[in-house]
Amino acid sequence: MYDIKEPGPEAAWILKPVMDRDQVRHVPIFAQGSIESWSNLFQVIQEYRPQKMIHMATIVNPVYLSREPLEAMRVNLGGTMNILEAARLFKLQRIVYFSSIGVLPSVQYQPIDAAHPVLLPQEGPGSSFYGASKVASEAFCFAYHQSFGIDFITLRPSAVYGFSMQWPIFIKPMVENSVRGLPTRFEKGREFPRDYTHVEDVAQLAIKALEIPADKVKDRIFYAATGQPLVTAGQIAEVVKSLIPDADIQIGSDLSEADLIEIRYRGILSIQNAQEQLGYQPRFTNIREGVAEYIQTYRRYLMETRQSRVI
Repeated sequence: MYDIKEPGPEAAWILKPVMDRDQVRHVPIFAQGSIESWSNLFQVIQEYRPQKMIHMATIVNPVYLSREPLEAMRVNLGGTMNILEAARLFKLQRIVYFSSIGVLPSVQYQPIDAAHPVLLPQEGPGSSFYGASKVASEAFCFAYHQSFGIDFITLRPSAVYGFSMQWPIFIKPMVENSVRGLPTRFEKGREFPRDYTHVEDVAQLAIKALEIPADKVKDRIFYAATGQPLVTAGQIAEVVKSLIPDADIQIGSDLSEADLIEIRYRGILSIQNAQEQLGYQPRFTNIREGVAEYIQTYRRYLMETRQSRVI
C-alpha cells in the first residue's frame, strides 16, 4: 500500500486479521509517499516490484478542486500519469484505475452504460474539475494502452458506502450516529437519489478486474454499481430507522445547489458488461441488506475497540 499517510484506526482494524497471518506478519504493507511525487513512487516500485497495481489515489473533493483547479491536474491527472509511466518502465502486468461516475454529463439515456458520452456539444463532466481530471486520466490510460500496450481496466464506482467510508453521502452519519444513540439532522436532501454500492462489492469487482485474464476482457470501462433503481436519502433514513428502532433521523425536503448540479448525472447504471466479462455479481443489491451489514460491522468495531482500551 502506497499512500500519503498510514491507514487510520478503522482501516487498521479491518486489516488486522490479514496482518496476523503468518505469511504476511513480517512483510511491510505500507510505504509512505504522495502519488504526484515521481521520484518517491519510482523508488517504492523499484524496491517492491509489484506485478499489478490498483490506482485509487486522488483528491475526491469537487468543492475543494473548484477552488484549487490546478490540484486536479497536479494530483489527480499527474498521479495517474506517474502510475502509467511506472507501468511502462517496470512492465507491470495490469493497472486497475478507479475513475468515477463524476465523468458523466447530464444523463442522455438509461441504463447508463460504458458507451454513454462524457463530453457533449454543450457540456462536460457534471463534477467539474474533479470529473475533468478523471476523464483526462481515462484518456491517458487508453493512450498508454495504444502506444505501449499497457493493460488497464477502469472502474467507475457509484456512492460507495460501508464501514470506514469517508464521504458521508447521508448514510454514514445516519448509521453511525444511530448506533451511538445520537440524533442526525439534515436541512435538505430527502429526495436526492444514488446507486448506493456497498464497499465489499466494489472491492470484489476490483479484485476481479485485477485478476481476469486479458483475453477474457473486451471492454476497458466498467461501472462499480448495483445496477438497481436509485435510492433516495429519505429511503435510506427509513431503512436505518427500521433496523435501529431508536434512531432519531430528520431530513428535510428540497435539494441544495450542489445537489441540483450533481443530480443531472445520477441515473440507473448498467453493470451488464461487468457481469458478463468480469464475472461481477454484487452481493448487496438490496439496500436494506447492505445497511444491516454496515450497522453490524460498525457495532463490532466499537465493541472490540472499547474492549481493547479497557484491557
